[in-house]
Amino acid sequence: MLRAALVITTACFFLAACGVSHGPVSGGTLRQLQSQAVTVGEARSMLRGDRFDTRSSPPGPTLRIPMRRDHAGLPHVDASINGRSPTRLLFDTGATVTVLSADLAMRSDLATVPGAKPQMQGVIGKEAGMGGVIERLQIGDWRLENLPCVIRLQRSSGGIDYLGQDFDISVLGFHLAQKYCSYITFDYPRGEIELGFGQRFSGPRLAKHVKSSYKLQQGVPMTRLTTGKVSWDAIVDTGSAFGVEIDQKLAARLGHATGGTAVDAPFVMIGVGGTTTPREAGVRIITVPGLRMLGHEFKKAQLDVMPGMPRIGSFFLKDFRVTFDIRRQLIWLEW
Repeated sequence: MLRAALVITTACFFLAACGVSHGPVSGGTLRQLQSQAVTVGEARSMLRGDRFDTRSSPPGPTLRIPMRRDHAGLPHVDASINGRSPTRLLFDTGATVTVLSADLAMRSDLATVPGAKPQMQGVIGKEAGMGGVIERLQIGDWRLENLPCVIRLQRSSGGIDYLGQDFDISVLGFHLAQKYCSYITFDYPRGEIELGFGQRFSGPRLAKHVKSSYKLQQGVPMTRLTTGKVSWDAIVDTGSAFGVEIDQKLAARLGHATGGTAVDAPFVMIGVGGTTTPREAGVRIITVPGLRMLGHEFKKAQLDVMPGMPRIGSFFLKDFRVTFDIRRQLIWLEW
């Protein structure tokens, strides 16, 4: 199931400019991960046919958990892996599946599947991973067993100012909501995530609200955006620290092949596929007269021209209560 998979994972972290190295994990780390491989007997107990026998045990019809936002404004939750102390993980709707760093996989004694080598597509580039199985994942009172995941085999670490510090990219993917929930709400203003199990989303609670359809493409939710006569699909991506992002090719279609405001901030972008700076990536900001998205018209909308797939990130979503209505494939914004 993971062997031929292409995994989308858009998480990208930002660091004040300093020396940053990026490359494969050490040989010792790779050997340790391989030593944690599931045995034939263990695999039989985890499988149902040719797929992992993932079991979800929700605590009731709904679960509300605290949503912690990091320095970039991205939503994190505390989760326990294999009974270990809780660790803070990014809940990333722009990630197809759950992805863990090699360091976290080792600390959690994660069962690995070295023969499964899924390819990951990130904002900056591609990289190969290793298959893994989380035997027990606890998010609040929600328990999952035998959850497949991907382990990163690349690492990034800081230079002089961050000597010896690795930058962990570990995320909970959209598959958790898509497969096991009827809806998921990211309430940015209140700092809370609500998960619905079984019962359908009852509708908006706030007076001001809009809705829009989304489609599932490569395991992530995508919605339609339009400005003028040009339309495109973008990931609704809690794992992005920016607002509305497009790539250079789309910017050219919109008549902005050049120009706008260049972003030359002193930070490094770290993510799947490598590292880059805003100057190297050609990051800039353009403005369009109007932008139709998520059931609303936005006047004089700013678009960030960035590497990677078009997305709507947490910088835009932060003012809203955002619900992914899984059963009806709708996205609600409330404010």
